[in-house]
Amino acid sequence: MFIVFRCSCGRHLYARKEAKSRTCPCGKRNILSQVRVLSQAEDAACAGEMVRKLQMGPRGMTGFKPAHL
Repeated sequence: MFIVFRCSCGRHLYARKEAKSRTCPCGKRNILSQVRVLSQAEDAACAGEMVRKLQMGPRGMTGFKPAHL
């Protein structure tokens, strides 16, 4: 089982439900117990497709910025 969530930079990501954290390409480490789950998927292929659809939503893939750690 996979969860789909959004990083504070605006990028949508997915991770295994059992995982503790997931690092975004922007550099921010997301603690999965603290993120808002947008959706769930049975397998990685489904989760990847959901993320692609969310990323290419009405605003497209713009406005990403690196995290200030």
